[in-house]
Amino acid sequence: MMEQWQYKAAFVVQFRPETDIEIGRFEGRVEHIPSCKATRFHSLDQLLAFIARALTEISNTEEL
Repeated sequence: MMEQWQYKAAFVVQFRPETDIEIGRFEGRVEHIPSCKATRFHSLDQLLAFIARALTEISNTEEL
């Protein structure tokens, strides 16, 4: 069961050179591996929002 969850919660995060953590600038692309859904992000909030949506979808599907 845990192995399945680890796969379902797998993401690839690619940061662009413009990323500057010290000043709070996050630029890049994130992909949810199992669904192949991907998006570009321009802030940490956008990155975390995408991850939260994907994890919520996983939880909602498992409850069915």
